[in-house]
Amino acid sequence: MSSLLEEVASPQGQSAGSATASKPHPVPMSWQQALPVTLFCLPLLWLRLQLLFTPLPLFDFMSYWVAGRLFLSGANPYSGIAMLPIEHALGWPYQPLVMLNPPWALPFVAWLGLVSFPVAHYVCLVLSLLLEAASFLMLWRYFGGEKKKQWIALALFATLLPAGVAEHAGQVTPLILAGLTAFLFLLRHQRYVLAGACLLMLGPKPHLLYLAILAIVLWAAQGRKWSLFISVIVTYASATIAAIAYNRNVLDYFHGTIRAAMDTSCGVGGALRSIFGLQHAWLQFPTTVIGVAWFAFYWMRNRRTWTWEEHLPLLLVVSVSTSPYFWAHDFILAVPALISLAVAFSKTRTNWIAASGLYLLAQIAISEASVISGSKAWMATASLVWLALYKLGTSRLAKARQASIEPQPSLSLFDRSQPADTMAMQETLSARAQTLR
Repeated sequence: MSSLLEEVASPQGQSAGSATASKPHPVPMSWQQALPVTLFCLPLLWLRLQLLFTPLPLFDFMSYWVAGRLFLSGANPYSGIAMLPIEHALGWPYQPLVMLNPPWALPFVAWLGLVSFPVAHYVCLVLSLLLEAASFLMLWRYFGGEKKKQWIALALFATLLPAGVAEHAGQVTPLILAGLTAFLFLLRHQRYVLAGACLLMLGPKPHLLYLAILAIVLWAAQGRKWSLFISVIVTYASATIAAIAYNRNVLDYFHGTIRAAMDTSCGVGGALRSIFGLQHAWLQFPTTVIGVAWFAFYWMRNRRTWTWEEHLPLLLVVSVSTSPYFWAHDFILAVPALISLAVAFSKTRTNWIAASGLYLLAQIAISEASVISGSKAWMATASLVWLALYKLGTSRLAKARQASIEPQPSLSLFDRSQPADTMAMQETLSARAQTLR
């Protein structure tokens, strides 16, 4: 793993093994290879475009907008009773959809309440698309991708269904992805104060990246990056104080959402609750315990040689996969892992047809899980295939890299299996030596 991602983390145009003479130069993809890959990706592109041009649903964005309206009016932004009449007026026929994001997220949703619902929804759609496209391209460069091949990052952006669903539903995860991307770039340039401020964008759903947050805390403490700590504390405190200053009861209001959060059933925990009973709310958390145990081992093994380019991709996929609450579209936060794989593939002799076929099948399997089970919790559980896909990709790349750096056996003077021209040259040199004597 370490040797593989050294190449991913290397600067553009330079690989970690560039000093090894035996490393083959990457062969560009021919049009014969590109054609079947394009055909594989067309169904995903078609579904992505369908989402883009389908009327925007209510769902998550509705709860953000209504919460923003209630917050600005001084009411309880977490009250289902207060939200229900507004949501019914928008056309929501079910029980109230309550916003469960913490108080420091209120400044993000407050501005939504300043404009009408349709305007706010379409503005957020455009912003999500821009943030996602910028994040994909920036991550491509961050992991050492060549500028002339950054179309691969755009192809991933155009075919990744979790990204399409997140922006279509008005989810906050595109903002989280942008904040994470900015954090990585600022960290690379040792701008710790600004990097800490960018972590506020992870705040609306901190449970999804809980392992990454643990790693940031331990890494900063290990390296004595106190300015990063101070920046995070000041930023989160400022956002929370601003929310309290405008609506002084928000902390009490948020405390009242615990019951609604426990009633939410999603992810692996939701699938377990569908089997053993929805009343067993504790089933949401076993995967998180497993995730923390895995992280303890992962950190202790890698802490002395920790680099974000090398160790973050797997950490993100595991974090989302083991978080107590997640949906299928939350795997947009695994984009850095996909980009790091794509960059590594672009630098090796890769079977792009097989890679794109697996990419297609993984997304079809996740989508079909919801149809077969009739449950979005099982669809989210099926999204664990992203973790399997990432591990498969890194395994294949590790084997390819190992094969490329294996030393070639040297030709012996007495090796009769050598090519004929080499043998003839050796015989000529031997004859000249005899003549000189």
